[in-house]
Amino acid sequence: MTSDALALNCSLALRDVDPADRATTAAALGYAAVEYWWPYAEQTPTTAGIRTFVDSVHRSELPAVLLNFPGGGPDVADRGLLCVPGKEDDFLRAAETAIGIGRQLGTTFYNPMAGNIGAAWVEGSREFETALGNLLRIAPLVADAGAQIVLEPLSGFPDAALKTFADAQGLVRAARAEGAHNVSILYDVFHAAMNADPAVPGAIPAIELIGHVQVADAPGRGWPGTGELPLESWLGELRAAGYTGLIGLECLGEEPRPTHRAFTGA
Repeated sequence: MTSDALALNCSLALRDVDPADRATTAAALGYAAVEYWWPYAEQTPTTAGIRTFVDSVHRSELPAVLLNFPGGGPDVADRGLLCVPGKEDDFLRAAETAIGIGRQLGTTFYNPMAGNIGAAWVEGSREFETALGNLLRIAPLVADAGAQIVLEPLSGFPDAALKTFADAQGLVRAARAEGAHNVSILYDVFHAAMNADPAVPGAIPAIELIGHVQVADAPGRGWPGTGELPLESWLGELRAAGYTGLIGLECLGEEPRPTHRAFTGA
């Protein structure tokens, strides 16, 4: 896999590096782009805080292709506001804040974080309709920024709204049916494997719904080759099926690897 196809998730892979140096570290390691979770402790950062973060990315001369929305704070366990009834205005403010920052960074994908629910995810439920309404509300803002919204199924969070490709697929198709064609799926191979999702590479029912791909090995969420997943084979299957985008390395543990060792460890 060539280095120009790889992005590094600075929030996880470089969590032990000073935040001011994460993007430049990724550039020195040879990555073509960087990704970030929400990079602030607060939901609404100060103007100075925004400038500091933006400047740190600009120094790397890399695009921050993926940015998470603010998590919504302790009332929602900081897991996101997309599907939370009664928090629609808070969600819109979070979207506007993230998009305002992302516009300065070359961000092409925004992860709004679907949030937690107390029951199974069901199409047509109040939570589903809240998520759909929120997506339709922000889709024009994201499109105006030249970007896409990506919805991520998660493992490790029992109350997560989206856990499988099918969960996300239903919401993406509903949004697109209403005209929000810039809504897609953030397909994280690690989460799919941990959830025993039947939609693993080679069995993806709708490759055209995938906007961005992330990887880590399992168990452990480490670098490729530290666990048991056939990541290179799976990524080959995704490419063969038509995925042409970047691969985000959202790994933890070990020293961060340069691109030429990202998948070999040698």
